Amino acid sequence: MLNEKVIGEYVYILSEECKVGVGQFSHVYKGYHEKTKKLVAIKQIDKKQTKGIFEQMLRNEINILRQLDHQYILKMYSHYETQNNYYIITEFCETDILQIIKQQGSLPEDTVINYIQQIGEALQYLNSKKIIHRDIKPSNILIHEGEVRLADFGFAIQQGSVGFEDKQFQIGSPLYMSPETLIKNEYNHKTDLWSLGILYFEMIFGIVPFYSIEDKIDDLIRQLKQYQMDYTLMFKHKISEASTNAIRNLLAYNPVHRCDIQQLQIILKNHEKKRQLEDTSIHSQKRTITPEKRKKTTPNQSPENRSKVALVQKELIKISLPALSLDKKTTCFTKKKHNKEDDQQNSKREENLGTDRKDNGAAHDISIIKKQDQNSQSNQITQENMNNEDFLAFVIKKLESAKRQDANQNKLIQECQLLLYQYYGKDQEILKSLKKQETNS
Repeated sequence: MLNEKVIGEYVYILSEECKVGVGQFSHVYKGYHEKTKKLVAIKQIDKKQTKGIFEQMLRNEINILRQLDHQYILKMYSHYETQNNYYIITEFCETDILQIIKQQGSLPEDTVINYIQQIGEALQYLNSKKIIHRDIKPSNILIHEGEVRLADFGFAIQQGSVGFEDKQFQIGSPLYMSPETLIKNEYNHKTDLWSLGILYFEMIFGIVPFYSIEDKIDDLIRQLKQYQMDYTLMFKHKISEASTNAIRNLLAYNPVHRCDIQQLQIILKNHEKKRQLEDTSIHSQKRTITPEKRKKTTPNQSPENRSKVALVQKELIKISLPALSLDKKTTCFTKKKHNKEDDQQNSKREENLGTDRKDNGAAHDISIIKKQDQNSQSNQITQENMNNEDFLAFVIKKLESAKRQDANQNKLIQECQLLLYQYYGKDQEILKSLKKQETNS
């Protein structure tokens, strides 16, 4: 075939149908081993575009992947270099967490806990080799036959090694970066645990706990400093005690108080034991009811019904986090200014560079409210008989009327409006309008 290409022992077809991923300087194709016919992913990187820091990141990723052999870390089979391209051959994965969130909105809590445990084991393995990943986010968690594969080690560092990690660059995806990295440009293995907490939150609720308008780093820093003072998170719905404890401990502002992998495993294993006891209790109960009554009174023992967590639509739950208990999708690194004024003010970073996997730059889909058509006779509606969508619009409108001349007051109200729509709104046009107001304020 004319479009068939052979790289070493591997074969792939240069076509859009076989392309499974796109990066800033790369394309990922579905291929196979020439003899065994085993499926693989073949990443083709353009040499002309990969210069300087990007070439260093690529070689860094290859060097680290060579050292790794773990069930939950993406396996690299081989790598090649030609006159025009670099090639990295890895195991083939069907999808990633980002794609799942975009398609489903969120994941079942039991699935999330299972994935978090697997990622935790991978991070524990990396920690044993003194490797920090520094870019934990949905698009870098691939899924292969129901198991996670931690991928993309371009930003990873090995503690004690010398390379581009000399702290003149700020590395990571802003929405998943820990406070100490985002504000002070400092990091250790607990930086990855903060990112894991953000990922945990996003997989369950479909959104990140800290967001920014147009990915403004200063806006994120302001939110994180507010979080440092009140330690409050808002959940879209109730979740299990184990997930609540895991998230609040992973998202401890101070890395000293952030839980480690062993503590996380204890929290989640206790959840598993509790579920097993519940299942045992359900199946050991003696039933003397008749078959006719059984059909009416015996619940379907699905995972949803076994859970004790009651889902409450449109409910805000404030979680207070005592300190002692304790990428939107863009991957970037930012040149750091080295002067006292910038250090004191945590100034804006100016020179943004970066690489991205397929769909890294895409924002998560936000569900859309379709306002019901109302005729002229139904315009007068009371708060008592409003449905959730109408009441939400009523609250937003009331906030709008509460705006005053004080610019600071208006900004807070706009942020409140945006927060409501970010969590509970479905009207994309109004959301865009609110974002535009916030950007221009």
